[in-house]
Amino acid sequence: MDADAHQSPCPHVGNDEIELPKYRRPGEPEKYRLSAARLRAAKPELLATPVRFWFRTRYISAIASQLAPECPHLLLLHIRSSAIAWLIARCVKFLPSFAQAWVKTVFIEWFLPNHAVLKLQKQGDEEAVMAELFETEAKVYDQLKPLQGVVVPRYYGQLHYNGSRALMLEHLGGVSLVSPEGATLTLQELSDLLQPCYRALHAFGVHHDDPQLGNFRLVNGRIMALDFERAALDLSADDRAFFMKTNIWDLADRYQDAQAYYRREGLLEAA
Repeated sequence: MDADAHQSPCPHVGNDEIELPKYRRPGEPEKYRLSAARLRAAKPELLATPVRFWFRTRYISAIASQLAPECPHLLLLHIRSSAIAWLIARCVKFLPSFAQAWVKTVFIEWFLPNHAVLKLQKQGDEEAVMAELFETEAKVYDQLKPLQGVVVPRYYGQLHYNGSRALMLEHLGGVSLVSPEGATLTLQELSDLLQPCYRALHAFGVHHDDPQLGNFRLVNGRIMALDFERAALDLSADDRAFFMKTNIWDLADRYQDAQAYYRREGLLEAA
């Protein structure tokens, strides 16, 4: 999904620009690019498994693979075509536009894209804590409905998979800020992209309170946020502004560390 195809519904919140600390890692360049070795590297093949499950009124058949080895609770789904879904889509096209929109909202399971992400509730010793984190994220996606597909992934709903609760989310594509492909921005470019993302979330009362590079993706020239298990929903406007500043500083520091590491590993080079 091309995020730039949407007109942002977000009101502008705050005009104060965040000034990053004026420092760089010793010996590191101002600008990076992917190395020739990284550009030639083949993408690792992901182990794919057939899966089947019910999602609302639809029985879904898909091929699932882990998005990352360190995240077994995140599955990328390639949803197999369905004759019934095709027939429903054909019939809906004959309805007036307002009726089409209603049907696609109420019966979203029949209009899913070819790819989606299944995020399972995390497993751990503190089951009550894991359940609370899951419920917080589901609540946040509902609260951020106007931003879905613009600043955050589209949220299709909840389901049960292999005895665990799961969220069905849009697969954003793009590149993660924690990857070499996402580590070629300057710090000022990073800040300029993060600020409107944070401000859009704040306009709907949500502060992203887990400043990890892996929780942000660069998609079609904008940054989109992921992972709202630890989101803060009860902060004052002043607190949100303060924590946005400290979070962006923290992310910039982590970003420099990642750039220096990838350069040492031969994945990035000075531009």
